Amino acid sequence: MFLDMLLLSSLAAAISASTTAIRKIVFKKEDLAKMAEIQSYNRELMNATRKKDQKTIQKLQKKQDYIRQINAEVTKKNMITMFASLLIFFTIYPTLGGFFGTQMLGYVPAGLDIPFVTDSGKLYFYGWFILSFFGVSSPITKIFGLGLAGMPVSGGGEDEKKAEDKKQEEKAGKNTERRK
Repeated sequence: MFLDMLLLSSLAAAISASTTAIRKIVFKKEDLAKMAEIQSYNRELMNATRKKDQKTIQKLQKKQDYIRQINAEVTKKNMITMFASLLIFFTIYPTLGGFFGTQMLGYVPAGLDIPFVTDSGKLYFYGWFILSFFGVSSPITKIFGLGLAGMPVSGGGEDEKKAEDKKQEEKAGKNTERRK
């Protein structure tokens, strides 16, 4: 029973590592910058719409085609990683399900029934695999240097500053120059 649980945890870690590696290979730093730019654009557009600032809205609409283009590029890469991950998962998961089937792998503490994971305090293949997968995914993502969303984490410093923060710094610098 314990060895089966350990084997499944190892396989869940291998699947997580392979899907994380695919994401790391497909997404580059430029893609992260594009995603930040898209978020910044959407935030600015939403703020301008709320404030009914027509001048800013018109300025942002001129940039809309470019944003759509880079959004399409990022979405394409997201689709590639999603399909590759699904291919890996749906190849291995049913195979393991056929091998382990309805074999009970362990028990959970009394009163800790988790829907779709446990059944009357018993833990079967499907439940243990799900728990293992979620348990190993976060540490593996950090080992590969990816953030919570599975996107590369920048090296720190200037790269980590959001576009909005940079704009505020520029405005502060201009205000300081005016005072002099």
